[in-house]
Amino acid sequence: MKYKFLEHTADVLFEAYGKTFEEALENAAEAMFLVIADVDKIEPTEQRTIRIIASDRENLVVKTLAELLTTSDIDNLFFKKFKINKIIQDGQIILKGVAYGEERNSQKGRTEVKAVTYHELAVKKIGQKWVIKILLDI
Repeated sequence: MKYKFLEHTADVLFEAYGKTFEEALENAAEAMFLVIADVDKIEPTEQRTIRIIASDRENLVVKTLAELLTTSDIDNLFFKKFKINKIIQDGQIILKGVAYGEERNSQKGRTEVKAVTYHELAVKKIGQKWVIKILLDI
């Protein structure tokens, strides 16, 4: 299982899973994209590279998802997939990745996500898997 949506009264709460932190973050991005659009109908004809600098994993998760959301809005794209190319840790965490998607089409849209929040944020390794829990403001 890549992710699971959890009960929340007003917003969208989910957990994303992975064998590595990077895989869990890629799956968290996919879960967010699923909230925004019907990803099964998206043909990834466009790509955008993002670079994030963060002080810790929690900050990296929020900043990465927020950057993907902002890039989606500014460039008028629906993303389908996010792939992390490199994470460098040297006092700070530097992430480089690529998001794949297509130009927005109102027929493929679902829900407007206003923000990625720190509320209820959790990043932890449980046994052999990483779990990211995050809340999206809709």
